[in-house]
Amino acid sequence: MKKSLLTLLFILCINTVFAQYAYQNILDTIEANSTVLAAHYKQMQADKAENNAHALVENPEIEAGYKFGYGEESDKLEIGISQEFDFPTVYSHQNKIRKMSSNIIDVQYDIDRISVLTEAQAICTELIFCKMKLELYKQNYDNAVKIADAFQKMMEVGEMNILDYNKSKINLANTKNNYDLEVINYNNLMASLKTMNGGKDIDFQYENYDIVILPENFDEWYASVEQTNPIFEQMRQQIAIDQQKVKLSKSEWLPKFSIGYGAEMAQGHNEGEHGPSIGLALPLWHNKGTVKSAKMHAEATETLLMNEKAVTYNYLGSLFAKAKALQENISNLASSIKQFDSQALLLKAFESGEMNIVNYLEEVEYYQNAMIELYSAEYEMNATLIELKSYEIH
Repeated sequence: MKKSLLTLLFILCINTVFAQYAYQNILDTIEANSTVLAAHYKQMQADKAENNAHALVENPEIEAGYKFGYGEESDKLEIGISQEFDFPTVYSHQNKIRKMSSNIIDVQYDIDRISVLTEAQAICTELIFCKMKLELYKQNYDNAVKIADAFQKMMEVGEMNILDYNKSKINLANTKNNYDLEVINYNNLMASLKTMNGGKDIDFQYENYDIVILPENFDEWYASVEQTNPIFEQMRQQIAIDQQKVKLSKSEWLPKFSIGYGAEMAQGHNEGEHGPSIGLALPLWHNKGTVKSAKMHAEATETLLMNEKAVTYNYLGSLFAKAKALQENISNLASSIKQFDSQALLLKAFESGEMNIVNYLEEVEYYQNAMIELYSAEYEMNATLIELKSYEIH
């Protein structure tokens, strides 16, 4: 409780922008061991290899034919080889598109990486929440054991009625159940963290939330996010590709040309005909509508980017407002809880006879509910800050 309040006061007093990422040592460990990230990395490498797999120049064509002669005509063997080429501007645009596509693949890996690391931060935040509840439930359980043992001894000498004794046993069962369930929840979260760490045990030593500070000015912070967030970067790259495809479509209206060499030899003759050839392929029908289609794709991607910016701005704005409200709520809760008696003082008052078992259990429940509400608000605020933070990771 004291640690929680000290951390809370520290968070509320500092007024700086985000520092390093929360739970950085955990993130470093998971990034090194995550099989999911390893799979994403291999997929990135495969996608980039596929993107660069094919040459820009078409394959050469080799033709061979054998013609049977009639009458005095001799059989003839025809052989030819040709290579088709686009104009250099086409290759230039194709090469730029290939490089941009490779950049998009890199950015996609960054997006996948951020998703994994943000999930890890969310688990770490929930683990701290569990630790705080476990400390509270353990104290409740220890006190319940003391009371149940004392009531058991009093029952044995006839100094305790059965109703109060039963209440002490029920209280003991309830506090043990709360503690045991929270232990299960904590172990499940640790198992999830272990899975994210490639099945390797992970040393989680945090007792309090790793400090993440709300930015002073939302609009200034969002402007920086818009420039560095990989989702926006990926969409900007896609717009650049679409614009380059418009240029490519226009350049593909230029004729293709081919050069080749052929030979024709008659059966039984040492002499034959041979020589170079040149040809043109006119794009009269094949490219119909490609420029218009490319322009429409570019416009659609630009519209999607504008929409994504608006949606993200509003969503992050709501998270920012939520975090601000939670900060104020936590401050009020912390001030109110200072007025309550701690569990240790409640137990002392009960043992000295200042309150009966019913009043004691009511006060303990009231205190516990207040603490859980405070812990929940702290958790919700930190989870919200982690989500805001995830848009800044790059």
